[in-house]
Amino acid sequence: MENNSEKSTVNAGQSATYPTVPQLNLEKKQEKLEMFRKSQRREMENIIDFKSNLLLPPNRIKKIMKTDKDVRMIAAESPVLLAKACELFIQELTLRSWFKTEENHRRTLKKEDITDVIMHVTPHNLK
Repeated sequence: MENNSEKSTVNAGQSATYPTVPQLNLEKKQEKLEMFRKSQRREMENIIDFKSNLLLPPNRIKKIMKTDKDVRMIAAESPVLLAKACELFIQELTLRSWFKTEENHRRTLKKEDITDVIMHVTPHNLK
């Protein structure tokens, strides 16, 4: 009897050392996020002219900035940098939302996926 209980504790101890499926999924997501960030950093380092590579219009961002009564003068680079920062934010938010879509075994990104990510991401998670 004692031998059987010893074997079961050894087996239980051995199985506890293996990562669980959620841990593996979390590691894969973190790897994908790191790869995404590295590719974005490489892209940013290789850009010569930021203005020609933007998806969001800097003039629109400048108009939004001017809605704040405290903002009087805006440097020419500011809307361009904010446009690029917004692009990166949207891309990372989309990637994290896609992870939620895959967790739910779907192939369509839904509003709930995006709101779930927004509600559970803390500012220090977005580097």
